[in-house]
Amino acid sequence: MATRIGSDSNSENGNGHLQAEALAMLLRLHLSSLTVQCPVCSREGLIMSKWIKGIKVKPVSVYHGSDGTAHQECQLSKEQAGPLRGQVRLSRPDLTRLFRNTDGYVLFSGGQDSLCTLLYLLEATKNGRERLSAIHVDTTAGFPEVTDYVRSICQLLDVTLHIVKPDRDYFDLAKRWGIPGFNARWCCHELKVKPIRDFLAALPDRKVVYDGIRAAESAQRSAYLPVWFHPSFRCLSVSPIIHWSHDEVRTYLEKHGLPESPAKAFGCSAECWCGAYKKRSDFQKLLEVHPDIFDKLVEVEKAQRGRFTFMYENGEQIRLESLKHTP
Repeated sequence: MATRIGSDSNSENGNGHLQAEALAMLLRLHLSSLTVQCPVCSREGLIMSKWIKGIKVKPVSVYHGSDGTAHQECQLSKEQAGPLRGQVRLSRPDLTRLFRNTDGYVLFSGGQDSLCTLLYLLEATKNGRERLSAIHVDTTAGFPEVTDYVRSICQLLDVTLHIVKPDRDYFDLAKRWGIPGFNARWCCHELKVKPIRDFLAALPDRKVVYDGIRAAESAQRSAYLPVWFHPSFRCLSVSPIIHWSHDEVRTYLEKHGLPESPAKAFGCSAECWCGAYKKRSDFQKLLEVHPDIFDKLVEVEKAQRGRFTFMYENGEQIRLESLKHTP
């Protein structure tokens, strides 16, 4: 379906004009790796994902324009978008062109994928690395060793680092709002998205956020395109290594020979203890390496007055405090 794009274009969170500006910039840059033959009108255009609240798989559109202005949006059906998903790759020359015209911010959690993304961008932008910096989110629920690791890596690579954190401590929020889970994942928005959003809001509009999302991580992410407009960050979001395999990431990191994140030695994700994706073994490891954080989670459970726990096995509640008495 083709629609005209006008000044009254509506989008989530009132971001219509910002998305239009981002589209205009991409059209002016003539990024060949994002240019496809439109299945709707058969003309060449810029392909990009579009975020819509409540829809897991982002719909895809092809934008047509001239003089850097998008005049028409062809919205692709599931069948039309299918063959293009997984095939569109942002080439290194186009990535370099995009970088030269914007300020880049890499989301650096300290994990392998985000480190690989940072290293790849530094290689792709050798002549303008002063325009690239890293953002690390201190969720207030992660291991302090990981934040220290992020600092050391950025110092080693001579990359400017911005550390952001939520206004309120995770443990305090969990006591008030309840333990986050699959159907109540407030933690991601409150602990990660909001701090990044607030930081980016104070920056000039010509910015791009780079992440380490990879298609191989899940079926949902396998349908992602490498470039889309992020409604919360209010700017373009780019996934440079989206089509890299786990082996490619591992080989790339081994080539650079940087120290490994302490999270790997812990044997579990140390970024957040929300409870949605944690197992008994994760909490047992937490008790071993960070009993102080473990005890804070025990206090969160006590604040639930028996309604919820972090662990469920066979539908039964398992209290964290019981792990202290498990041989």
